[in-house]
Amino acid sequence: MDSSELSDRPSVPRILVFATLRWQLAARMAIAFSEGGCHVDVLCPRGNPARLVSCVRQLLSCSLLVPVRSARRAIAACSPDLVVPVDDGAALVLQRLYRWSLASGTSQDTLRVLLERSLGSPEACLLAGLRGQFMELASRLGVRVPPSAIVSSVAGLRDWIALHGLPVVLKSDFSYGGKGVSIAHTSAEAEGALLRMMQRPRLWSAIFRSAVDRDINQLLAWVRPAPSSLLVQRCIVGRPANRAVACWNGEVLAGISVEALRTQHATGPSTVVCKVNSAEMETATRRIVQELNISGLVGVDFMVEGRTGAAFVIEMNPRATPACHLPRALGVDLPASLTARLLGRGLPLRRNGLVPGVVTLFPGEWRANAASPYLHSGCHDVPWEYPALVLDGLEPAWEERGWLARALAAWRGGAIEAERASLRAPHELF
Repeated sequence: MDSSELSDRPSVPRILVFATLRWQLAARMAIAFSEGGCHVDVLCPRGNPARLVSCVRQLLSCSLLVPVRSARRAIAACSPDLVVPVDDGAALVLQRLYRWSLASGTSQDTLRVLLERSLGSPEACLLAGLRGQFMELASRLGVRVPPSAIVSSVAGLRDWIALHGLPVVLKSDFSYGGKGVSIAHTSAEAEGALLRMMQRPRLWSAIFRSAVDRDINQLLAWVRPAPSSLLVQRCIVGRPANRAVACWNGEVLAGISVEALRTQHATGPSTVVCKVNSAEMETATRRIVQELNISGLVGVDFMVEGRTGAAFVIEMNPRATPACHLPRALGVDLPASLTARLLGRGLPLRRNGLVPGVVTLFPGEWRANAASPYLHSGCHDVPWEYPALVLDGLEPAWEERGWLARALAAWRGGAIEAERASLRAPHELF
């Protein structure tokens, strides 16, 4: 048994769900692990919907100013068997905590073993955010990827477009939720996006957005240096897809592949999905997981070309993704697969609250388009057993709830809703 295995298997697994954002996914993963017989604690910022879930044993506060310290204290307080990050920021914090444990020597052996057990190779969390390096690795593995390059100037971008053509996608490192991504259909659009994305936000703008959104991430973005380069990719005309897997030391234990029928916006997360069977997606994900020696829950994003059906890897999320919590809706229980490996024995699968087919994810589709036809058909991923969580999902997103955000929306006369509607993506996204 290597250092990532438990010497004494726990009788009841203790899971620490870790979030740095206010997405509902932290609450949904807590429910999923709890229904699988685990004791669940959650580390998250103030206002996270996990506070509304009664199955959580301890709700610990994560400071966005000192998240590594918050994570270290939470792990000491909860003594988890696994830590499960549910957003990219949480995964990066764990990678930084792992580096701290290495520098601290043998006094942090227990912490180091926990993080290796939870993530496999914690450095994979860093690589996933370095978009250019990750695409190079995927290409070396023989995985299908779009033509890509790192560019740092308008001249470099022009040369790349001259060689590969339009449209293109520009991406910044360590972005999430479709932010830090821009699709350009003309050279002028691409050059404008490059210049805009390589600028640090202005201080007054960062302060204003932080006040409106009630979130200091905008201000933290101003503190960080502006990116010196971006990833440029050929834009694949087709449908976004994802393969979510549970894995252990580079071995895929179970997986779910879905295509997005609807997304929050053209580059945003899925709100309506359907199951697909894609050998190419399975093979690509397995190669990446094995090469990076990943453990835990992870998602690999694809674009499925509409003309050929070819699946192109476009990025990796080193954390739980929305499909991970679905209660056997697509025939697989990823949390149960992970905890079964942790325990060394099988566990009863959670009840099948949904049937295979088209699944409308809650609250994403409701918030994106209350008039969506998908709200009147198919399966609905609604946590009915937790009414407070349902009511929270029916409310606007966190950044739209403050009085300043409501006043701004009223002043704009509904322009926010009109802008969202214009960004809604059909089945064929680009």
